[in-house]
Formats: sequence, structure tokens, C-alpha cells
Amino acid sequence: MDGLSATLEPTPPDTVVIRLAGELDLATREQVTEAVRAVLPTFRPDALVLDLHEVTLLDSAGIGALVSCWKLANGAGCTLRLRNPRPLAYAQLELTGLLDVFALPRA
Repeated sequence: MDGLSATLEPTPPDTVVIRLAGELDLATREQVTEAVRAVLPTFRPDALVLDLHEVTLLDSAGIGALVSCWKLANGAGCTLRLRNPRPLAYAQLELTGLLDVFALPRA
């Protein structure tokens, strides 16, 4: 993936963690949704976690991609959570009212 990478992380049964690294923006938004589209039918997880610790940029298109991923997961009967967003990404998600949608604790 150019500008964004996605790595599957070993997890307990019924959960898949995708660790994202790089910029999640207009140029890479399709890459994250395609990663989720590939994981859902392959692993059929009960829970999908997107780890944002190494995401260096999250813009409005990236937030839109995360919402699309949430919709894809819900459509597959899977819950989607975010974890480890950097402070700026957390602030953007809080500002847009998405903390509860992505099961992020309030600071």
C-alpha cells in the first residue's frame, strides 16, 4: 500500500486486529476499506479492531473511510473498534462525535 500499510496482528479467536501505519487520507482511504473487505469474509470475526497507533495523519476522507469500515463490519455482523489513536486523531474523532461509534473511551 502506498502511503498506508495494514498488518494483521495475532489475536484471540473471533477477533481480528488490523494495525494501520502511515497516512489515512484521500489518497489512501480505499486501501483501508479494501483491507476490511478482504478480512471480513476470510476470517468472519465477531470483532474487528483497527489499531491507529502508527497512523501519522487522519483527515476528513480518512474519517469517512473509518465510517465506511464500520458500516461494512456491521453489515457482516461484526463490531468494529478503534484503538490507540494519536492525540490529534483522537481529538478529530471526538470533534466529529464518533468516539462512541468506535468504542473509544472518553478522556
